[in-house]
Amino acid sequence: MDSRKIILLIFVLFVVVNCQLDSKQIKSVVNSTNVNVNENRTINSNNASVVLGTNLPSLCTICSCASKLVNCSERNLTNTFEVVQWPKTSIDEITFIKNTLVHIKPFPSVVIQRLILRQNQITTIDNSAFKNIVNLTELDLSHNQLITENLNPHVFEGKFSPEAYEPLNLKYLNLAANSLHALNQDVFEHLGSLKVLILANNPFKMLAGHTTLAISSLPYLEELDLSYCELNQLPEYIFYKPRYLEKLHLNGNHFTEIPKALSMASALEVLNLDEIPIETLNEHNGFPEMKNLKELNMCCMPNLIEIGNGSFGKLSSLEILHIQNCPLLKHIDGNALTKREHGMTVWPPLKILDLSDNALRYLPSQLVESWDKLKELDLMNNEWSCDCDNQYLIGTLLPKHGKRLMGEEVNEMKCSKTSEYAEVNLTSLSNTKLPCNSKVGVLHIGVVIGLLFIILISLAIIILYQRGYFVACCGRGAATYSRAFYKRTSADYDI
Repeated sequence: MDSRKIILLIFVLFVVVNCQLDSKQIKSVVNSTNVNVNENRTINSNNASVVLGTNLPSLCTICSCASKLVNCSERNLTNTFEVVQWPKTSIDEITFIKNTLVHIKPFPSVVIQRLILRQNQITTIDNSAFKNIVNLTELDLSHNQLITENLNPHVFEGKFSPEAYEPLNLKYLNLAANSLHALNQDVFEHLGSLKVLILANNPFKMLAGHTTLAISSLPYLEELDLSYCELNQLPEYIFYKPRYLEKLHLNGNHFTEIPKALSMASALEVLNLDEIPIETLNEHNGFPEMKNLKELNMCCMPNLIEIGNGSFGKLSSLEILHIQNCPLLKHIDGNALTKREHGMTVWPPLKILDLSDNALRYLPSQLVESWDKLKELDLMNNEWSCDCDNQYLIGTLLPKHGKRLMGEEVNEMKCSKTSEYAEVNLTSLSNTKLPCNSKVGVLHIGVVIGLLFIILISLAIIILYQRGYFVACCGRGAATYSRAFYKRTSADYDI
């Protein structure tokens, strides 16, 4: 065989052998790579903080799911689950209370009616975070760490499309107990259907222009809670646009007089003013006209001393009045609820009256137009004087209406410790003619002393006048005044 052919044959055999070896190496490398990928997937699927969407535990394996109520509270959650973990069925309410959520990212397309994110550490909410949630009507973001700068209008943005814009259909929004010192004036621009807004326990201190514009931009608002916001006053026109506002909570603010802005709340039916440091009320600093107000609560007012004439006279529809636990309140005027109209005295149609736990001594008989029409009455724990000025309370009201209005508690009402009948039950004195020796006796003594003082002064003036001490005041000359002190010599010395 030719040597050249032998060399060529050897070269071909060498190439074939190398190709076979290379193919085996390639397969080995590929298999090794596949093993590594599978191992990675296995590791990832067993990791609790999975990013991949495969083999993740469902929401209901971590939370408690009962019917359409889902409870994810106190699970140490740092996020609100991935898309594949959410159930396909609709949820009436899901709660994430007391977790460690800080950053709220956009929710997937799920059906939730009430979403509760209360008591977390939320500082940031992404734009359009709630846009994809179907049927969301109630959102609770209270007791978190939201600040004004991080709560912008885009947080509550709804769906946009070339054909239409679908705003969020939120009816209830709770932002209480965050760190909001103001509101972006457009923060609620995507929440035109909002009916209940809770802003309590935020350090507003004052409702500046932007905050007022934000609140007044909600035309269908029915309930507003501004309790414990460190407010000294309310902007005069804050209630001009919310024409349907029915409930207003102003508890625990620093008002020293009734806010004039209330006159704009024409539809208001319930007003809470508990723990307000007002000292006195009367017709000059009382309530403005609120024709639809039915319930007024003024409890735990630490500085309230007196409720004077006409304080509630302009509340013509008032049915429920709670003035309770005001430790300095000693006097309520008999005409506190009345007003004069066309020459007549007019009372509101009061049905429930709570005057318990104050320092009241007397209950005026004319305070209520008709005690027969009253349905509930609470007079417990006051300093009732058992004298003739309380004869109507002790001798008529309690015997006739006490049990119907107060139940068995009526038998626990007692005379004050300073009364002649100290610690005696009021009901046991119903047939007793009460003495008039307390307030009236002191008044009589004062009158007598005053009259004696006037008589003495008058006698002194008369005596001095007769002796001529006041002749100078009648316009006579100095000589005449001098003669008033001249005593004529007796007749024995006449010449």
